[in-house]
Amino acid sequence: MSSPPHPLPPEGGQQRGRSNAREHGGEPAPTQEALRDLMGLLALPALWAGRGGETILELMTQAVERIVPLTVSCVQVSILPSQPPTRVLRVNGRTLDNAQVSAWAPFVQACNGMAHHMDKSMLQDTPLGPLRVIRLYLGSGSRGGSIWFASRDESFPSLAHSAFLRAAVSLATTGLHTARLNHEREQASRAKDEFLAMLGHELRNPLAPIVTALQLMRRRSDQPPSREQEIIERQVNHLTRLVDDLMDVTRITRGRVELQPQAVEMQTVLAEAFEGVSPLVEQRRHQLILQAAQTPAMVMGDPARLRQVFVNLLTNAAKYTDAGGHIEVRLTCSTHAVEVAIQDDGIGIEPKLLPLVFNLFEQGTTTIERSGGGLGIGLAIVKNLVDLHQGSVTAHSDGTGRGSTFTVRLPLHRNVALPLPADSPVMEAPQGGRRLRLLLVDDNADAMQMMHDALVAHGFEVVTAPDPVEALKLSAGFDPDVAVLDIGLPVMDGYELAHELRQVSGISDKPRLIALTGYGQPKDRARAAAAGFESHFVKPVHTAMLIAAIEAPCPPGQRPVPTGDHRRELP
Repeated sequence: MSSPPHPLPPEGGQQRGRSNAREHGGEPAPTQEALRDLMGLLALPALWAGRGGETILELMTQAVERIVPLTVSCVQVSILPSQPPTRVLRVNGRTLDNAQVSAWAPFVQACNGMAHHMDKSMLQDTPLGPLRVIRLYLGSGSRGGSIWFASRDESFPSLAHSAFLRAAVSLATTGLHTARLNHEREQASRAKDEFLAMLGHELRNPLAPIVTALQLMRRRSDQPPSREQEIIERQVNHLTRLVDDLMDVTRITRGRVELQPQAVEMQTVLAEAFEGVSPLVEQRRHQLILQAAQTPAMVMGDPARLRQVFVNLLTNAAKYTDAGGHIEVRLTCSTHAVEVAIQDDGIGIEPKLLPLVFNLFEQGTTTIERSGGGLGIGLAIVKNLVDLHQGSVTAHSDGTGRGSTFTVRLPLHRNVALPLPADSPVMEAPQGGRRLRLLLVDDNADAMQMMHDALVAHGFEVVTAPDPVEALKLSAGFDPDVAVLDIGLPVMDGYELAHELRQVSGISDKPRLIALTGYGQPKDRARAAAAGFESHFVKPVHTAMLIAAIEAPCPPGQRPVPTGDHRRELP
């Protein structure tokens, strides 16, 4: 046979396998050595954790080459269903590159026509001369892929060879199956995240005008809210919390929560948490008691996230305590830690459930009426957020009907920054003392109208546009000071619109930009910051927070982009 057009790897890497063949004349290796080889093969899966299919196949063939006197190994398998088959050809212990593989095309074609038989070989022509070849399947039948082993050894495959090859291929098949499952799991997780992000956006769009309309109703009426209005507010708050929890659990499980730490006084955090749960506490006629240290209890943390921790714990205590119950919150300080204990006299926790309370979707025994409500993710969010603050949270209960206590410990922070002086600069009114001009862009007509009414009621001059084309037309004559933009817009998104608005004005930092959107993933906030947005709020937003951002005292470019994760209840 003529020599191949490209140089082949020198024969090597087979020393041990060939030595075995010479020493034992193709007969099975001594028991001790065979067991050692077998144990080496069985240890292979430990190397496969987190590896892709190609790496698994390469590790398997390299291991086999150290045991069996192989000259050639050829693998052809669809590692992932959506991808074309992968082919790996190794000769004399080295993987051939694409140029060298072409000389072996007739051999590969002949191998494809072979039958599966792990104990008998067929003689095939190769660029190295005739070789004895066997074919094994990676899985059930040829659909799972094939692997061919070839050797010059006249006794190939011996009984020992067949046993080792069978074991290696079986392990590799399991490894490939695991790699495929891992890939599918990652794909499903990514699809789930994208679905939840879109779901959150779609749910927040109708929530935003409802929240704003309720705020306007309270502002315009001198009378206490009606019973029907209070019910709507409670249910809207509940739905908003569910949407927020769904978004949070996705970010937390994928490690995408970004904290904005600062020196925080725990008394302030607890006061805000009390405000957040007060509607539920009042509805259930609970007695809520706070015992707090007189000295400041400072921690380094994200105020919004810490407030979320205690709102979740207090909400749990209120939901699972019978009407008219007692909830006591104790704040204490030690040399190195701040400790907050929330104790209730509610239904308690079963002993078998106690170690599981911080697991996702764990709610214990749930009756058909689901009186507690929720999704079973609140405590999982609590634990993950506390862990991110380098703290700990524990649960204790003496059993069913005996109440429960949740204790949060956070590191004490001593290096407290001094407060800003009282004469901090305030934002000056636009020239001529005129009202701030706002451009509000949103393709949700109800959300845009309600927010327009709320901002006008505060004293701003506001024009609205349902799409970017109209916004650019209005901007040329209106000259807005601030543009409040939705991101998911037709024709062009909010990021592109922001750029075009500043092109129209001819000034690099005018109008000031605020994002008001249903998209709240970290990547969305990062894109907003890169596009020049000063603030990024997720719908529904409390009007007071949006107004505070519009009237912010710091000039553009000198303040961080707010996360928009300020979960406040309706007034």
